[in-house]
Amino acid sequence: MKTNQSMTTASRRPQGLRTLATLGAGLCVLASAPLMEQPASAENAFTLQVETAAAFWLDDPQSDRFTPGFYGAIRPGIALGRVVGLQLSYSMLYTPAAKGFTEDGSAHMLMVGARFRPFATMQSDDSHYGGGLWFDVNAGYARTGDLDRFAFDVGLGYGFQVSPSFAIAPVVRYGQIVQGNNVPLTDPNDAQYLTAGLNFTFGEAYEAPEEVVAQDPIECGPQKVAEAVPCAPTGCSDRDKDGVCDDFDNCPDFAGRVGAHGCPINPCNGKPLVVLVQFEYNSAALPAQADRAQYMDPMLDAVAEAIAKDPSCNVCIMGFASQDGPKDRNLTLSRERANAVQHYITGRGIKASRLPTVGMGERCLLQPQESDILNRRVEFRRLNEGQTCPTDCDRQ
Repeated sequence: MKTNQSMTTASRRPQGLRTLATLGAGLCVLASAPLMEQPASAENAFTLQVETAAAFWLDDPQSDRFTPGFYGAIRPGIALGRVVGLQLSYSMLYTPAAKGFTEDGSAHMLMVGARFRPFATMQSDDSHYGGGLWFDVNAGYARTGDLDRFAFDVGLGYGFQVSPSFAIAPVVRYGQIVQGNNVPLTDPNDAQYLTAGLNFTFGEAYEAPEEVVAQDPIECGPQKVAEAVPCAPTGCSDRDKDGVCDDFDNCPDFAGRVGAHGCPINPCNGKPLVVLVQFEYNSAALPAQADRAQYMDPMLDAVAEAIAKDPSCNVCIMGFASQDGPKDRNLTLSRERANAVQHYITGRGIKASRLPTVGMGERCLLQPQESDILNRRVEFRRLNEGQTCPTDCDRQ
């Protein structure tokens, strides 16, 4: 910041620049791990940030010559995914002259930077780029008086999502305007300031691209499920082109998965969702990838993701068994199968209270006397408010 006082031209630059460089490096390391986990399918979204704050000078002579003032910024940008975004920043700082001085202080800064949400991939709701803990780093050009300078700032905030396209965050920001040496009548110290205020983020809600046809490891082939659910092409009609013949497709007009009888994985749309978990005879263990033809993690992950996206969605997990073995054992086994699936989904961040379970035993067979594989299954049925798990076989 320009002053009227003549001072020595020897550099007395404070340690702030070195400290900020170290801090920035540390924050970038913190962000790097979740950044590597960004989904390749994440869609870019345009964002706009508006920030207003009170401003305070941290060092002299600025802190002596100027009173606390106002800081404002506008930052258009693009979110590259859940964790990181790029932004252009125009900011203005104005501080009135202190008693005994006549010249107000002002600075206009045009910078480029990046914004990081280091814990975004750990949050259950990633629908908005402004929510949760974030920090940003900006650097570029500053104009103070008739001087051109280099400046940078670092902000730290925590966003609260007000709507799918708007978030508000309290934010603190440290900034530094770097002073060139050997400038006549100018203090060689860097000007350092701190701001505290609110950041408003506007932008498109983040949504991962929807699957058109989801292919599982259990798709058509010489496997038990493929034999139980005839797959195209076998000369049969398959109008939604999802690999399941229309005669065996519970959703013949919507592309889905073989392991879900040709239906999309959406347990929250009100229609019962049948999932073939391919339990072994007399077992409630979920198939593991290493030793089972039907590896269930992708399908159950998709179920968990659909439930997480709809906070109002509560789903009953219904377990079933084939007719093999005693009825009492089959009833117990069906409960254990429902509980095994519940345990898996709650491990993905869904509360167990949203996922009640019930065992149906060998009731409600899909294809009696034809396929034990189809009857060793689970179903998901959405529950309306106040509803409990059904005990009937109606799948309408």
